[in-house]
Amino acid sequence: MKKCILLIISIIALSFSLKAQDAESIFREAVDKLKSYDNIEIAFDYNMINTEAGIYETMEGIGYLQGNAYKLKIMGQDIICDGSTTWTYNADAEEVMISEVDPDGGGSPLSIIESYYDNITAKIVEDGGSTKKIEVKSLMSDENIDRLIISLDSQTLEIKDLHVFDKNKNEFVYDITKFVTNQKLPADFFTFKESDYPDAEIIDMR
Repeated sequence: MKKCILLIISIIALSFSLKAQDAESIFREAVDKLKSYDNIEIAFDYNMINTEAGIYETMEGIGYLQGNAYKLKIMGQDIICDGSTTWTYNADAEEVMISEVDPDGGGSPLSIIESYYDNITAKIVEDGGSTKKIEVKSLMSDENIDRLIISLDSQTLEIKDLHVFDKNKNEFVYDITKFVTNQKLPADFFTFKESDYPDAEIIDMR
């Protein structure tokens, strides 16, 4: 959180600083809780908004996450990743593209949140009692992301929604509609099976 150098009364400065630290601690605790689950099933409503350009897109998605592996269904695509290889099925093109995971930015969808764990500033922008909204900014240079605003359940610290603002004035909103943890998933759950897509063309980009 950017420090206010114009504060004159020391007690105000102290309380402001403590509030910032509290927000950072709450955010990190929420991230730690997410990482503690064996796996997560999450359903969400996704919105992409750019007011200046008159863009408002909305769609539904569902995903499963387990460590660095994940399975995601959104925008007519099935994306399956075992942590090292990603398979992307496009229903319209009836093709599957295989690629290696980019270690610098192609990991789990949780990586965007995890990347904001350290070197951040945070502040509580809204405290509704049962829900807290925290704005998080990175102190590291980022070409794309400007800030995050995350809504957390005050008791459980589970994420209720996430707003990602980029530097092109786009806002990406993820409203959580289902959140289930620690299910028993098959050993090959995050492995692509050609038999599930018998008519798809396989394009190997590795």
